[in-house]
Amino acid sequence: MNEQIKNILKKMQGSLLGIGFDNDDLLDIIENNDNIHTCFLLTPKKINSKNFNMTKHGRNKKINIKKIKKHFKKKSIDNILCNYKTIKQFQKSFVPNSIYLNNHNLYIYGSKREIKNLQKKYQRYTNNTEIISSDDGCILKVNNKNTKNNFFKDNYYKIKDTASEALDLITDILIN
Repeated sequence: MNEQIKNILKKMQGSLLGIGFDNDDLLDIIENNDNIHTCFLLTPKKINSKNFNMTKHGRNKKINIKKIKKHFKKKSIDNILCNYKTIKQFQKSFVPNSIYLNNHNLYIYGSKREIKNLQKKYQRYTNNTEIISSDDGCILKVNNKNTKNNFFKDNYYKIKDTASEALDLITDILIN
């Protein structure tokens, strides 16, 4: 799966928002790619290069993934690449926010079962989703060129997801 991610990073153009990178090889590929003109990384590592910024002003402050919409404008990021483990707890807010921010492609990598569940959530907004499989995981590719979301649709899906999670919790309690 790392080789596929490296190939995706080599072909990327424009701006990039990276969330949850834990591999230094990926950072080297991003730094060597001249087609990526701006890169925003939300990682716990410190990076002292001019290409890597935490926010638009270059400050090293922590950005909450739930409130990521505050820091970027609508359709301002060309590509988003993130690790599913990092966004797992922020899934309800990350799905609509990523559609709001992203102008081109969104890539999420993780295990097959988790990615299939996440694909269903993105198919509510667009049918341009694709799963790229490998031996040790999957990559979900979402094309957000013509994707639109609005306040009412986002809140409807948040309520629907919360209700389904509550029903699942109640059934788990009753069964156990």
